[in-house]
Amino acid sequence: MNRNSLNLALKQVSRQLCVPLATVELVYNSYWSFIRETIIPLSLKQLTKEEAEQITANFNIPFIGKLYLDCEQIGKYHRQLNYYQNVRSKRN
Repeated sequence: MNRNSLNLALKQVSRQLCVPLATVELVYNSYWSFIRETIIPLSLKQLTKEEAEQITANFNIPFIGKLYLDCEQIGKYHRQLNYYQNVRSKRN
């Protein structure tokens, strides 16, 4: 969603609920802040499969879907990170 679409949606919600636009924006931003504050402390470095399965940072976002991490995604991320680090080191 681009910024213009987001602003239009927030204004529409503000009108429909008779709530100030600033309050609607605050609620919207707090939703994403909560998700960010929950995910950032998770240590995703060198996780075993069992440790990755114990991570309970899954979020079901209405009209968007479910945000989650599984062991395969974490492994793929680490492989990409190692690849990019190797490419950078070969350049220098």
